Amino acid sequence: MEMVIAHLARDFGTLKACSLTCRSWYIVAVAHLHHTLILEKNISGAARSKLKPLSELHRLRLMPLVKEIRVKQWSGKGDWFVPRAFCRRDLRYFSAFVNVQTLVLQGLQLDRFTPGIERYFGHFSPSLRSITLSRPQCTPRQLSHFLSLFRNLDDIEVRYSGTLIPETIIPHGELVLFSAPKLRGRLTLHFFRWVETWTHLITSYGRPRFRHLDLRGSANCAPLLLGACAKTVETLRFNAMDGSIGK
Repeated sequence: MEMVIAHLARDFGTLKACSLTCRSWYIVAVAHLHHTLILEKNISGAARSKLKPLSELHRLRLMPLVKEIRVKQWSGKGDWFVPRAFCRRDLRYFSAFVNVQTLVLQGLQLDRFTPGIERYFGHFSPSLRSITLSRPQCTPRQLSHFLSLFRNLDDIEVRYSGTLIPETIIPHGELVLFSAPKLRGRLTLHFFRWVETWTHLITSYGRPRFRHLDLRGSANCAPLLLGACAKTVETLRFNAMDGSIGK
């Protein structure tokens, strides 16, 4: 039964029907129904209203089933996923996601969470294996500081460098790295040019062990990463127009 229902993982209508059939089917189907939690901007105005699903998941005791969290917003256009969106209750609920393996964050304003970012994301450290960031708002060192929070992190994807915050806002002396992430899976950089992020990680904890590199439009970072992962890399993708990779 588990093998059959697993084939319906993306067919939510059928999964809901299966969950209503009987208790044994419900137990199998509910894990797929609540595998991914999507938090996004809705019609209502208050930032805190976007976190309402957390209280419902808590009430139904479904939080341990969530393996992936996606936050949808666009940097500079109605951003809502910021510290002020979390009241004490919602922060307690958000901290209850202890089995999340994948985070997908659009337009994350890391500068607003720093320092003290571990208060909001530290509970993901034991379980998180993969993170995707699109247009993060931060300094290069704030980004490496954030990535080091997840000690079991294997896969990283960063799309576009996002908004570069002046380094004077938060002294870099306060950005001590938390841990040495594993970094032995896949690194995907699309039009990301902040070399200092990787220099900071490498000088602090040694070479990463990525096995797959996708460095399209990220020529600035390519020489450093190719040198660091020379002994472990198995596949490489890059833009033929990125001349510095050829050098």
